[in-house]
Amino acid sequence: MSDSLHRPWLRGIAFNPAAPSDVLIRLVGQAAGEAGLLMCQGRDLPDPVIDAALRNPVMKIRRALAGNRHIDPARLAP
Repeated sequence: MSDSLHRPWLRGIAFNPAAPSDVLIRLVGQAAGEAGLLMCQGRDLPDPVIDAALRNPVMKIRRALAGNRHIDPARLAP
């Protein structure tokens, strides 16, 4: 895959409602550039992905998740 298509391809996966949780967790875990970050702040996520993002050592990922209006705030408070 060419470098010019890599970012749009990752974004497409990140915002695909049919993408499996294990793939989304990998995007969060690697912070896949901005795709993982945008995914955490802009869409509803399955519980395993939320758990992975909450455990992520990168503060930007956790902060993005905290601002996500699609996720119940009670779910974010451990």
